Amino acid sequence: MVLDGNSVAAKGLSECDQGHNAAKNMKAQRRHELKENDLSHALEVARDYLDKHGKTLVMSVVIVGAVAAAVGLTVQSRSTAREDRWRRRADLAFTDPQVGRESLATLSTLIQDAPDDFALASLIEQGHQALRLSLDVNVPPDRELTATAKTAFHQLLARFGDNQLAVGAAHLGLATVEENEFALDGDPTHRTEVEKHLAAVIDAPSLDGMPFKGIAMKRRDELDETFKRITFAEPQPVEADPAVAEPADAAPAPPAVNDAPANNAPADDAGGTD
Repeated sequence: MVLDGNSVAAKGLSECDQGHNAAKNMKAQRRHELKENDLSHALEVARDYLDKHGKTLVMSVVIVGAVAAAVGLTVQSRSTAREDRWRRRADLAFTDPQVGRESLATLSTLIQDAPDDFALASLIEQGHQALRLSLDVNVPPDRELTATAKTAFHQLLARFGDNQLAVGAAHLGLATVEENEFALDGDPTHRTEVEKHLAAVIDAPSLDGMPFKGIAMKRRDELDETFKRITFAEPQPVEADPAVAEPADAAPAPPAVNDAPANNAPADDAGGTD
């Protein structure tokens, strides 16, 4: 049998491929065996470690799980408390001074230990409502409600002095507080305090472009009118003039009588008889 060159070459390549494939299969099998050996070794090491430290690991897993559950409950509890705080604030009413006083007291309690977003909105609300209610009574403004507003605005500045909204609202609110106090006591030094609060708004670069500045400028221009002295005298009991009115417990005057003597004769009998 005679083979041509091409057939020989093809046969050689086929045998070479077979040999190459066999070598590849052997290498793949060897790598697989090595991996299995590595895995077996790792499992053996892990088994030995678990035998020695299994109880510690189980306890660690339990502790981690407990901590995770506690953190989850804490976050859920805080979220629930936060929602409840906002819900209670939304239920407050400021329809009249009596109802408003109770709502302001509740709001003060809610603000304690509250997160910043709630405290910011609530302090502004507390100061605004207290001032509004202080003027919703017979003149002069209510002292107690004015003091409540003053406290709220000072707390607002102390806690949120770097917040533009807080700064503008607090200074304008405190200017109104000073005006209320002037109406109550007539002390002209309140005007100086009002001017300071208005200037704090007008001169603050951080408040440029905000409506607070326009309001402050308008109020500054009206200070002369605002600080006209208006007295709110307490009603005094009206005393009767003793020269005009008789005391309430005085005895009634006796009826008028004729002062002439009872035995006076009529004029036509004064001459007697002849």
